[in-house]
Amino acid sequence: MADINQKNYSNRFVNPYNFIHLPEKKAMAYGETDRHTGVIHYTITTKTPLFVPNSSSETAFKESDDTPDHKSYDFFSYTELDGKKRYEGKENYHVPVIPGSEMRGVVRNVYETLTDSCMGLLNEATYPVKRSPARFEHGLIYRDAERNYHLYKASSQAEGTSDNPQYEMPPAGYEKKYNGDMIKDAYLLKWGMGGAGKKKKKHYHLLSPQSEIKSVVLTHDMIKSKLSAIVSSYLDQPELKKKSKEKNKIAYEEYLEDLERFLASDSEGYFPVTYSMLRPGDQNVYLAPANYSKEISQYNLGTLSGEFAPCKNVYCPACDLFGHVGETGQGSKIRFSDLYVEEKKDAVDYYACDKITLEALGEPKLGNTDFYLTKPAGNATFWTYDYYVCGNRLKVAMGQIRGRKYYWHHQKVNMFKVKPDRLNKTIRPVRKGITFTGELYFEGISEKQLKQLVWIMNSGTEKLGLKLGGAKPLGYGSISCRVNSVEERTISIESNQLVYKLESKEYNAVNYENAEFSTTVKEEFYKIADLESISEDIEITYPKEIVQKNQAIEKGYQWFVGNHKNPKIGFPKKREDAYIVAALPGILDKDITMKYSESAYKDSKYNNKDGKGINMQRGSNQKCRNNDGNRRPSGKKHY
Repeated sequence: MADINQKNYSNRFVNPYNFIHLPEKKAMAYGETDRHTGVIHYTITTKTPLFVPNSSSETAFKESDDTPDHKSYDFFSYTELDGKKRYEGKENYHVPVIPGSEMRGVVRNVYETLTDSCMGLLNEATYPVKRSPARFEHGLIYRDAERNYHLYKASSQAEGTSDNPQYEMPPAGYEKKYNGDMIKDAYLLKWGMGGAGKKKKKHYHLLSPQSEIKSVVLTHDMIKSKLSAIVSSYLDQPELKKKSKEKNKIAYEEYLEDLERFLASDSEGYFPVTYSMLRPGDQNVYLAPANYSKEISQYNLGTLSGEFAPCKNVYCPACDLFGHVGETGQGSKIRFSDLYVEEKKDAVDYYACDKITLEALGEPKLGNTDFYLTKPAGNATFWTYDYYVCGNRLKVAMGQIRGRKYYWHHQKVNMFKVKPDRLNKTIRPVRKGITFTGELYFEGISEKQLKQLVWIMNSGTEKLGLKLGGAKPLGYGSISCRVNSVEERTISIESNQLVYKLESKEYNAVNYENAEFSTTVKEEFYKIADLESISEDIEITYPKEIVQKNQAIEKGYQWFVGNHKNPKIGFPKKREDAYIVAALPGILDKDITMKYSESAYKDSKYNNKDGKGINMQRGSNQKCRNNDGNRRPSGKKHY
């Protein structure tokens, strides 16, 4: 039962996800030599609405006609949808099917966790990007005749604001008089937007090289990966898809195009950037296209994950069972069939509604280190993947990732209506209480591996749930699994004849302990997999702001802005003053709730005519925005 429902939590929420910590050491593949082949017959029952898309059409419903770039999907079925047709009304329902590949992914994730295996689906080449409180300095990357790269300090010889008619500047190499001096070979760094009134932003800088920073080591690949990741993080912002932001999008794209041309050239040349170092004399440097921007970590996810990065040569239990590629590649020992509805009824009766538009859901925001990283020991007040702040002093150290990401189960899913736009999606979900049947075929596995699979597929008997399909943060996709029967295939020679038998195998006595699962993660897994861990009276949501009493608006970026406000000085302007007010609670914390932030918004956009706060139906796409500030840099004509 829920363990945090004994108190009034009207002003608190539970974040949709949390993390199961990584053990001290990764397990190695088992050494058992016994072999078993057969099938597990099982069912899954939806505990909340479920959605798996039929990707044969991204415009299944009329919302895609009414709203430009709005995608809409029917539930997966064996029907190949016509992209020109709209599937609405009772005659346009299809019997839902769950692809076996969906179940395979869910089971593998759980199996990896419970066997202390690697994180096989980790995108280990990704470098986390985070908003930086530091002001970056002007710089120029110089490529010499031997294609070596050097970083130079640079000075801004000329600058312009958004109302300057000369804001569209000619390419570098031009000559222009500025304050009576002749400027030659100045390099243009242009922003995509500027402020207004007293807050006019500098819209461009013309940079000239000064002295070389000899401690910094630059390579072609490092320059490309750092700058591409920063600019791509801006381009990935859902806000940039709005027509009003098209100018910014074009400017970002120009910067990337010019970077590619610069790196592909063999001749000498300069490329304008901004840069920052944690300490004077560092070899590593943060590169960006603006004075106030983001910093990309020195470490990728593979390095941050240590030995739990995907296996390469020595394999873990999950890679041994599910298959792996590498020097000694191996196929999977198990196969999941598609799952079919158990009870035959009219197709329309399987669905929760004809269709519903969901709130926009963004990609994982690794830059939210207050959620994705463990707080360093001691009195740390701020932490990132590369450093932390303690006593207003910068400590350089690699961050510690929290572990494997899991979503809490919702006991009640509020299916609020949201206005379609280019950021969200319209879907047709299967309703709660629908049972599907499927088979898990195994070949040549040990009895230990079989027991482990049986326990996972029978975890619903312990009131534990798995998460399947899309929209998990909104509560969709909770399922309960139960095993109906296990059959083992045996082949023997009797009286000079080959005899093939299917024999029933007892599975009721299989439990977590005799399946020999990890003892270090059990308590955390049972907590977050429990279908009733969180009371239905407590809202499970991404962070958001209280606009007025009992009225919350999904403005997650504002929550994080407030969460990074230094209580002594306000918003920091250097790394040493950076601050994190509240970190994500651990799964096993006594109180796993967090507090909404409060604001005195009077903007008519968020208030109705009576002055009462508008409930955004927990479906606003506002939470997809992040704390980027107003300056969104990009470049043009850089060489």
